[in-house]
Amino acid sequence: MLNNRPLLILIALQLFMAVSNVYADQLQTDLYKSNKFALGIGTAIVKFDTNVKITDKQTGRKTYLDLEGNLDLPEVSTVITLYGAYQFKPKHSVGFSFFSINRESEIFNIDKTLEDVRVVGNASITDTTDFYRVDYGYNLFNDSHSRIDLMAGIYGLDLKYVFKAEGTIAEGVSSTSGSIEEETKIFAPLPLIGLNFRFRITDSWNFATKLAFITGSHDDLSATVTQTSINALYQINKRFGFVMGVTYFDAEVVIEDDLERQDISYGYDGAYIGMHFLL
Repeated sequence: MLNNRPLLILIALQLFMAVSNVYADQLQTDLYKSNKFALGIGTAIVKFDTNVKITDKQTGRKTYLDLEGNLDLPEVSTVITLYGAYQFKPKHSVGFSFFSINRESEIFNIDKTLEDVRVVGNASITDTTDFYRVDYGYNLFNDSHSRIDLMAGIYGLDLKYVFKAEGTIAEGVSSTSGSIEEETKIFAPLPLIGLNFRFRITDSWNFATKLAFITGSHDDLSATVTQTSINALYQINKRFGFVMGVTYFDAEVVIEDDLERQDISYGYDGAYIGMHFLL
């Protein structure tokens, strides 16, 4: 009987591991079934750093617009964000997000030198850029405490700036009374790839880190974008949850045709909070 003790212990351990694996699989299946679709809305307070350099290829004239610096566009703004995710299989999911910028500024009695151009008079600038993201997620690793997903998808940059100025327009030693207008309106769907890390702290608290890299070209636009976010998620119950965190975004964009070249640097960082509904 004593000689059979190691064999009995081994059999007991195997049974325990088998039951544990079945329980873990069942738990993941239950979680997958109970949290298949999420839809949320949030608000963010972000600080912008945006500038545009426009080169006229025919005349060689350069116009530099520091949107927050010399054009007084609001540096800090509140942004509404919509986001959602659908997990159609345990290892496969799709997600989306959308947010829109709406900033404007009017400057009276302006006297600014914008690279090669000096403007004395009145000016206005608007920024109504939209950002879209649609991605597919494939689970690389998942256990009771952590999850890693690979993301691939499309990031849409819908850039919309309009700068207008009227009064005395000076270039070099010559000046004239008139107006100047610079406009950027272009939409570019760019390829996205990234990683999404999620860590379970308690039954209610999770932390997540998302890293995304976007690069590519479309028509006259080429861009390189990096985006990082760190989130804390609190689950109130099976249906409602809160998310709060910080985000960082940096884009270097070039728009070029036969007449002019625009070099755009668009960046922001800030904090946000949101609420989502789970099905």
